[in-house]
Amino acid sequence: MRDALFDLGNVLLILTALLADACVVAQALLARWWQTPAGRHVMAFQAVLAAMASLWALRVWLPDETWLLTARFVAFAGLPVVLAWRLAIIIRTWRAKRREHREAQ
Repeated sequence: MRDALFDLGNVLLILTALLADACVVAQALLARWWQTPAGRHVMAFQAVLAAMASLWALRVWLPDETWLLTARFVAFAGLPVVLAWRLAIIIRTWRAKRREHREAQ
């Protein structure tokens, strides 16, 4: 049972990585993501998640490769950056809406 769950988890991880990569490629080719701050943020967020998922999936097959560990470190270093960026957007939007609401009263 444990092995079956482990294998299923690996299949889901690989599926997630493939879908995340496909989202980045589709957005890059089909959307004008670079034209707005929100578009740039969504692309950066997606790209970091796709990189992390892809590297995690690769680690299933290549657990101790030095280049993979280095790439993994770089990808994981990007996550706090895009999460802080997202938090700043959320707070900035909340403050702007709160200000609008106060001024409307």
